[in-house]
Amino acid sequence: MAVLTGLLALAAPVLAQQVDDRAYASDIAAAEANGRVLYQHARALATVQDVMQENRAMLRDRRIAGEITEGRNGQVVVTVIDATPAALYRATVAADGTLVSPLTALPEPSPLSATEAAAALARSTALNVDLPRCGRNYGTITLPSSKDNEWVVYLLRTPSRGAVPIGGSFRVETRGAEMVDWRRYTNTCITLSPARDAAAMIMTHLLDPVATEVHVFWSLWSGKPLYVTTEEGLWKIADGRIAAVQDE
Repeated sequence: MAVLTGLLALAAPVLAQQVDDRAYASDIAAAEANGRVLYQHARALATVQDVMQENRAMLRDRRIAGEITEGRNGQVVVTVIDATPAALYRATVAADGTLVSPLTALPEPSPLSATEAAAALARSTALNVDLPRCGRNYGTITLPSSKDNEWVVYLLRTPSRGAVPIGGSFRVETRGAEMVDWRRYTNTCITLSPARDAAAMIMTHLLDPVATEVHVFWSLWSGKPLYVTTEEGLWKIADGRIAAVQDE
């Protein structure tokens, strides 16, 4: 707690700004919702990948080109695909990250549904965009956009034990095989390395006035609150929620 108090003391000039989070209500709501969805899909992917690590045949399956996810009735369907793309394996994961149905090997590569095919194309398109990445180890989460016929693909660095690689996170918007837009969430390849008993993490963010969905995601993934300082003030992310920190 003493360490956290010291870190927050460094943010005192920002705290003094007294943020009115009502001015950013819509941005905060969107960041919270999108961050929680990212976390649910990432946890579903991690569950399936853990199962695959324990299956020698799956580990040796050189046909595997990646995974796509689809939210269905509060659950996430994970489909492991080849380069065609066609489905090789499928599983359904509950909101709490547990398997609802086992990871099943399909008898033969199966055609994707229209939604799955669109997601696979969006993923492939995003992976081919020349982004200033931080290394090669990335995972993808592909989600339908609020815009018709468009998709949003998040490229997130693969975390190692004890590390929170928030730097190098990207969002790519696609339409068909076309990249429509993209953004970065950091200017550097920053990786937070909180101690196991750390009460929270803290970082500076210069690209937005308020914390983003990526901050929400990494806070949930690490299981720790994340304090984010922006030009507008200090924000606390905990349990998937963003709130302005006032100087009291």
